[in-house]
Formats: sequence, C-alpha cells, structure tokens
Amino acid sequence: MAGEGDYDRKVLQHLLPALHPGECPEVRMLKKPIRLARAHATLTPRLQDIKKHAAGIADTAELAGIVIHADLDGVADDSYDTLRRRLREEMNGVFKGTPSALALAAYEIEAWLMLFPKAFTALHPGWTLRETDCRRDLAKLEKAKEHLMKQLGEPAYRLSDAPLIMKKAVEGGHVSHKPPGNNRSFLDFAKDIAAWHEAA
Repeated sequence: MAGEGDYDRKVLQHLLPALHPGECPEVRMLKKPIRLARAHATLTPRLQDIKKHAAGIADTAELAGIVIHADLDGVADDSYDTLRRRLREEMNGVFKGTPSALALAAYEIEAWLMLFPKAFTALHPGWTLRETDCRRDLAKLEKAKEHLMKQLGEPAYRLSDAPLIMKKAVEGGHVSHKPPGNNRSFLDFAKDIAAWHEAA
C-alpha cells in the first residue's frame, strides 16, 4: 500500500480487509510518501518505483496487489473522472499482471469516514454527524477535514483519529461495497477491490 501520509494509509489498512473478496493477504505499507494526483510527465516512473518497492517488500511472498491512495483535494466532478481514468490506465500498464486499486479520495479521506457516522460516536460518544451530512453527496464536500473539526465539537477532530474511526467502522460491521451514504470516489475504490477476485 502506497499513499500520501501515514494516517491515510492506516485508514486503508483497516478498510482493505473489509472490502477484499475472500481472505485478505497481509497488508504491508510503503513508507515513502507518494504523490500522484498532480504528476504528469513523472507518472510512469513514479508507478514503476512503487512496483519495484512493492516487489521488494513482498520479498519471497506472492505480491497479491498494489493499493495507491491520493487525496483529490477537489470534489468529484468531470475533472475527477478524467484524472481517475488517466491514473488507472497508467497503473494498469505499469502493474500489468498484478491487481491494483486506486483510492482517489474526494475531497479527502475524511469524506470517506463520514460514510460511517456510527463509527464517530463509537470512538467518542459526544461525536454525532448531522443528519444533513449523512444525506449529502460527500464526494462534493469541500475540505471535509475542516468540516469535521468544526462540526464534531469536543474533543476536537485530529488527523490521528482517522484510522481509529475506520477501525470502529470495520469492527461495527458498517463497511460494505455500497454503504448507505454517498461518495462516488469510495464506490470506485470498492469496485477496484472487488475486481481482484476476478483477476485471481
């Protein structure tokens, strides 16, 4: 698993086994931060570097797949579709023969966490997401992190809470390929993971 930051990768470390078809292999982290969303001419070399590091981490074990996280830092609109398609095409070319998944979170990973409102309360009983937030298109929510900091109250939301919230979501059985909330970027990632069964 490669991505932009430790906490985001840890969120996905909890999420991946809940979405993986069948028994999930061990999830190993590529610790070097990877930024793909704004890469153009350097995209293929960066992906080749990820593939090389992933093979090194796997060592003598079979490499089951590669997951890459990037915060879109934008909402899911036509530009999201264009960027995701370009990144997936490059990933399919470089990782040929190895299943892969792209977690291109719109606006950022916190908007994925908001798909699982009960997990917030499970972590801190005083935290409750507003009903309007649960019904909205979370892929169009700008600056989800700041939104949570403002809405949740005390204790204030911190980046380090993100993996704990996803852990609670998984433990509570709230995670599925089609959660009740709405975030197209999450659904796209879940589809990528579901396809691993077909590729196996």
